[in-house]
Amino acid sequence: MEINALEIGVILIVLAAAPILYIIFSTNASHTKVKNRFTALCSANGVHLTNYEAIGSAILGLDASLNKLVYSSASDIENRFQVVPLSEVKHCEVKTAQSNKKYLEFVELELIGNAFKNDIVVYEEQDESVSTDPNMCLYELKKWEKLIKQQLS
Repeated sequence: MEINALEIGVILIVLAAAPILYIIFSTNASHTKVKNRFTALCSANGVHLTNYEAIGSAILGLDASLNKLVYSSASDIENRFQVVPLSEVKHCEVKTAQSNKKYLEFVELELIGNAFKNDIVVYEEQDESVSTDPNMCLYELKKWEKLIKQQLS
């Protein structure tokens, strides 16, 4: 029995693609599960998301009709779930820290109101569970800062 080069090539491609496809499908399933849990919590709190995004270790959502921001940690959605009425927010700003001029140590969104100050951390260098680029987190969070500031005016 003779195996030709085409059959060997197909077998090698399947062996190489299988782990990559597994990672893609398991990541998509994980993101879907997190989104479903987050939207269920939002619905239970009377919030209907118009915008939703998972950025680094945080999940952000916005209900433009009720003017509310919801957020949570991706690792502990139920216990860290927060609803912030944007009517109470006086200031919104993205904050970063760099130990040297090359690398970001953390990226967060700071919300300040008369009676509260919330820091939504989306990237921390010490957090081993997040494998996101800090510059990408910063870019995405700046979009949310702009979106929130539009809702504040």
